[in-house]
Amino acid sequence: MYFCTCQLPDILAKLAGPVFDGHCVLQARLTQLLKARHTVLRPTSRSLGSTAGCSSLLLARDWISESLYNLEHGYFNTAASPVGQLPDPLPFQQLAGQQAYLQTLRLWYDKLQVSWLTPAEIFQPFYGHAVAAALLEKLPQKQPLDIIEVGGGSGRLARDILDYLHDHHQEQYARASYTSLEISPKLAEVQRQKVLHDGKHRSCYKVAQHDASTPVAWGAVNERPCVIILMEVLDNLPHDRVWRQSSEADWQETWIQSSGPSHDHMQQKHVEVTKPVADPLVWACLEAAQLQPEHLSQSWLHATLDWALGQVSSSGSGSGQTMWLPTSCLQLLHRICAARPNHVIIAADFDELPDVTVPGQGSPLVASTMNGQTLDHPSYLVPQGTADIFFPTDFQLLQSLHQLANQGHGAVQGQVMKTKAFMRQHADLTTTLTKSGYNPLLEDFSNTSFYVGSAGSCSQQ
Repeated sequence: MYFCTCQLPDILAKLAGPVFDGHCVLQARLTQLLKARHTVLRPTSRSLGSTAGCSSLLLARDWISESLYNLEHGYFNTAASPVGQLPDPLPFQQLAGQQAYLQTLRLWYDKLQVSWLTPAEIFQPFYGHAVAAALLEKLPQKQPLDIIEVGGGSGRLARDILDYLHDHHQEQYARASYTSLEISPKLAEVQRQKVLHDGKHRSCYKVAQHDASTPVAWGAVNERPCVIILMEVLDNLPHDRVWRQSSEADWQETWIQSSGPSHDHMQQKHVEVTKPVADPLVWACLEAAQLQPEHLSQSWLHATLDWALGQVSSSGSGSGQTMWLPTSCLQLLHRICAARPNHVIIAADFDELPDVTVPGQGSPLVASTMNGQTLDHPSYLVPQGTADIFFPTDFQLLQSLHQLANQGHGAVQGQVMKTKAFMRQHADLTTTLTKSGYNPLLEDFSNTSFYVGSAGSCSQQ
């Protein structure tokens, strides 16, 4: 095909409606998706945390879940916990400034020999206090305070939230219940020790060892309003990988073919196999991702211009296009909306990750820690259980998926904000202010965001 650049204004004019009114297109198309694919959120894939050996062929998300959560060799069930714990709060007001703060963190990382200290851990107890203040705003004051945390890490956030309620909101604390849904038996015990070591919160706190993406974790439908906390959970929810040769080609879902002894995961070899998209969760996420305003205004425009110019758009020379989709996140949201229709979700995570070498849009950072040093890997197909595999969160897509999962239960009221804005609204900023005026609670973790989304009766608060 031959194309004259003088035709560009005509092409752009034809695209102007859907490109620059992306939110309207997104809402209309998601409505169509809800009607046309009302059974799309009934996945048949295996759950997280299966104890079975790796099958010869698994969808990408199932392979990643085995690598992270397998009860025998999963990354989060290894002997050395990747989640670190600080024995005491950092003395922020005694630190000279940013450099002193960073040096203090480095000393603790070296001493603890862990790969990760959560923001809740670093900014204890003030980070948890801010989350507690936020959740109190979102639930009716005279009703029981029902809190469910998915993936409680070290238990630090739960401890600080409950301490805050106990010390400053006795009436709400007396009606509070706090449940941690934890897939890792090792971390479940860590959380029990952290929150219950002095018996203070024994009457209102419990840990339920479950995979939160399964129905058994949530039980029967419960109409009582609740808060669902997802802190640094979305990044470790397994994703699916889709690929296509060009912008005109059909998307393919990715399966992982494993060879070698099934009893020895360290000796297995893994290769990608692509097939036409058939998995319902992949379909749903793919449609929602392609309907994001940013994708409408950029990716679709670029693809159309590529077609008009006779070019091939690709993420790498000759490699085609690759996209990573948060299918396990959609599955989890569906479980939440089905079991707890009246809810508020408070989620925080990384909105972008630095120095990612795995190809594709939304690709994961794959890292392992040895002798206090972090090693990044160019592929996610490392021996299972040897590396953390974590993804950036597209928070606008998260909001769309929340609405998609809430089909039949009404509209979702959602807000996305950077962590700095969330903390300005809910935290006591004097507690983490250093002598120079630098405040790491506001300035560190600048690549993180919060999502607060309400559904059912909670959306009317």
